[in-house]
Amino acid sequence: MRKITCHCEQEFSVDIPETVDLDKNPAILSDVATGTFLACVCPACNAELHLDLRTTFEWPSKGIVLTLIPELERLSLLSGAIAPRAGETFVAGYAELADRLAVLSAGLEPVAIEALKLRLLERARETNPANSPTLIFERSTESGDLVFHAHGVRDGEVAVTTVPRRIYDAILEEYGKNPDNEDFKALVNGSYISVRNVIVED
Repeated sequence: MRKITCHCEQEFSVDIPETVDLDKNPAILSDVATGTFLACVCPACNAELHLDLRTTFEWPSKGIVLTLIPELERLSLLSGAIAPRAGETFVAGYAELADRLAVLSAGLEPVAIEALKLRLLERARETNPANSPTLIFERSTESGDLVFHAHGVRDGEVAVTTVPRRIYDAILEEYGKNPDNEDFKALVNGSYISVRNVIVED
């Protein structure tokens, strides 16, 4: 049980685990994708709360330990104040959690996906410098193409972008041959892999 304080100042407890085993509880992947995993309702004001709580996702069959760090702790993460355990990686904020679990579920390489996002975002900013979109990986199609949701292109709208698999494969091959390339290294800050290590959003 974890204690939550609603914006109405009501304090209550929620049955949300601090550590999840995805091999034992695979349905949580769907809950994260739909935004229901860290959601609850305040018993006082009935507000639906979407929480941003530190939670560790263990996936033994894939050798993965992934910890969600609340968005408010991003600076601590970037400064190295949050030390990882052996083999642990981090995401900051719920959107990055949903993105990373979708990437891992699809068997994709996170660094290659973040490098692909960087190229797409740089191209978008060249086209319209006033926009500061963010990209969230959604899924792979049956043909293997990659589907992203683009937020911030237009107010109140989410654009869907489909990227041919061959583009990802080319980046993955490049990463495999030269992982120490500065373009790839810039995406990695300790145990935190994100395009946000390179692109600062407005």
